[in-house]
Amino acid sequence: MLNQKHETDIATNLFFVFIRLNDLLAPEYFVVPREEAAKYARDNHQRWLNTPGRKGQQHQDTPMRKFADPENKYLNRWELLGLD
Repeated sequence: MLNQKHETDIATNLFFVFIRLNDLLAPEYFVVPREEAAKYARDNHQRWLNTPGRKGQQHQDTPMRKFADPENKYLNRWELLGLD
């Protein structure tokens, strides 16, 4: 989960590490540059606002945002941190 402020944060060299807990299996780590997480959150939230709710009503805006990586583009991408 992200917040609305993450869409416009201008920090440089900032990364998010999202952790997917897989019950008793090993967790999965998603290393995401701030710019990419912000773009996804902004675009996904706008798409959600533009999509009618279950009963056809307009969604109410909220400061909460979601991040997902369905293609696993950022799965275990520790090299993005440039720590070598």
